[in-house]
Amino acid sequence: MLYSMKRFSGFLIVGTILFSACKSNETTPTESISLGLHQSGRLGSEVVVRVDSIQDGRCPMDLNCIWAGQAKVKLLLSKGTDSKFARLLLGPDGSNKRPDSTTVSLKNERYKVILREINPYPSLANQGKPQTAVVQVTKI
Repeated sequence: MLYSMKRFSGFLIVGTILFSACKSNETTPTESISLGLHQSGRLGSEVVVRVDSIQDGRCPMDLNCIWAGQAKVKLLLSKGTDSKFARLLLGPDGSNKRPDSTTVSLKNERYKVILREINPYPSLANQGKPQTAVVQVTKI
């Protein structure tokens, strides 16, 4: 019985050491992030996203408007010493393009950047509340 306990303890110790040796210090890349004005966030271990401006001209949900309006976000994306600006918008822009997405090259790698939403949606109750932009970045 004592021999079995020692043997089991040995397996437990060796297993714990092997399991902890297999852990990686790298984080799994997160594809989307929610940031407020002038906030930065790191997606995975690669890309840093900063929101430089948020302009929300969408029609408030508790009003009747002739035009739905637009919401615009200016982002700075960087990887190491390489950085690029991206301007995205929600709402119609009069073209057939997708104004809510773009492709950015950083350090010879391409990323798809999509503006998913801006919160809170305008309403009379939400006036003056800080806004956040939900941005998705995917390596392509």
